[in-house]
Amino acid sequence: MGFFQRLLRSGIWLWLPPLVASFAFWPNLGPSYQPDIFWHDIPSVLGIVENTSRFGVITFSALLLMSWRTHSERTGWIIYTVGFALYALCQWAIVLGPTGWWATSAFGFLAPAYTPIIFVVGIGLIGSKPITSQLMWVRWLFWPTAVVFLFSHNTHALMVFLRTVAAG
Repeated sequence: MGFFQRLLRSGIWLWLPPLVASFAFWPNLGPSYQPDIFWHDIPSVLGIVENTSRFGVITFSALLLMSWRTHSERTGWIIYTVGFALYALCQWAIVLGPTGWWATSAFGFLAPAYTPIIFVVGIGLIGSKPITSQLMWVRWLFWPTAVVFLFSHNTHALMVFLRTVAAG
């Protein structure tokens, strides 16, 4: 398989839909989700861990090949699709009703942080092989990096939610 074919099958493309959804909804999610408030008073260690692991999981995804051959890869595509759909829908619901139950409850407010768990699991299952045989270790680093990212991201979102509830 040539370089261009590997590039086209890189797992980096799986991040495009969630990133497009994030940037599309972000400006309309309300003040608590805007960077100046979302990142206010977040411990710098948490921010460093979250952003470093976010970069790592996306980078490791880019080094994995998307495939549809095995049962786990096909299952990964289903999980990814469901996870992405839930991720987009939960943000859409917040935009539609920013003062409603969904947007103000912990379950709804935190949904943009916990629904990525689903599509990230899908990415990990889809990318069952590295882009080149010299990178056999990538798949094994993807999973712990994803766990660190998702844990730190959800912790961050929970801190923002608790601060929002306390303020008002």
